[in-house]
Amino acid sequence: MAMPLLDMEGKWEEITASVPDFSDRKLRVIVFPADEEKVEWTDARPIADVLAEIAAEIPADELAKLPSDFTDQLDHYLYDTPKR
Repeated sequence: MAMPLLDMEGKWEEITASVPDFSDRKLRVIVFPADEEKVEWTDARPIADVLAEIAAEIPADELAKLPSDFTDQLDHYLYDTPKR
């Protein structure tokens, strides 16, 4: 039987105390800053700017294939829900 994924959070001492329990497991360690409020996101941009940049890369002939009500009826086209 496969062991389920486990998410642990704590200080290094707390985590290392559990290491022997995972001797036969594959581990992924993500280290966060001690004080997340001090992290500066120097490359953070508004999501609208990121989406506009991505949209600008879509060829015009591909955009023309989208239905005229695509954004208004997105759930219908993605999930086949009834049109509103």
